[in-house]
Amino acid sequence: MHMSKQTFARNVAGIALATLALGACSTSGGGGNSVAPAPARQASNEGTVPDYCPQVSLREGTAILRKGEGDNLQYIASIVSTTRSCRVRDGELYMEVGVAGRLVPGLAAKSGSAQLPLRVAILDSGKLVYSQLGQQSVSTDPAGGPKEFRYVDRSIRIAMPKGRSLVVYAGFDEGPQGGASRPGS
Repeated sequence: MHMSKQTFARNVAGIALATLALGACSTSGGGGNSVAPAPARQASNEGTVPDYCPQVSLREGTAILRKGEGDNLQYIASIVSTTRSCRVRDGELYMEVGVAGRLVPGLAAKSGSAQLPLRVAILDSGKLVYSQLGQQSVSTDPAGGPKEFRYVDRSIRIAMPKGRSLVVYAGFDEGPQGGASRPGS
């Protein structure tokens, strides 16, 4: 069977597009090997699974982080999914909150790594009961294309709420902008 160069190029392009489309799909347990998951601590497997484990929400303005602008853009990082798990032990709620995302290098990207500031905050009936700022290192390579990252906060331990009153937020947090602070962060 003889295939013309044009047909061959079209087939290769189709396969490449299908591969890219499938590679772009992501779920909370999805692929990528940019960051190996840390082993779960023993405490996370102890206790009982509660009837209620609150969803993780992204606050407006915290799902995308840009470093630089225009020709000075170093990267754009975005959160593409979140997940959580809950256990109850000794009257306390133990949670693990996970964030997955991508970092896309910009025109001014430099080889090395970027430190992404990620915050998990929990409100109980509007009152802040947990807030932790973590850092996730992501390798950057101007010619390497997008990089996936995963961040998991495994240190959440709060009093069991009296109802379904918890709100869990996750997102990028560079700190106060212009001296103002965001409520709940």
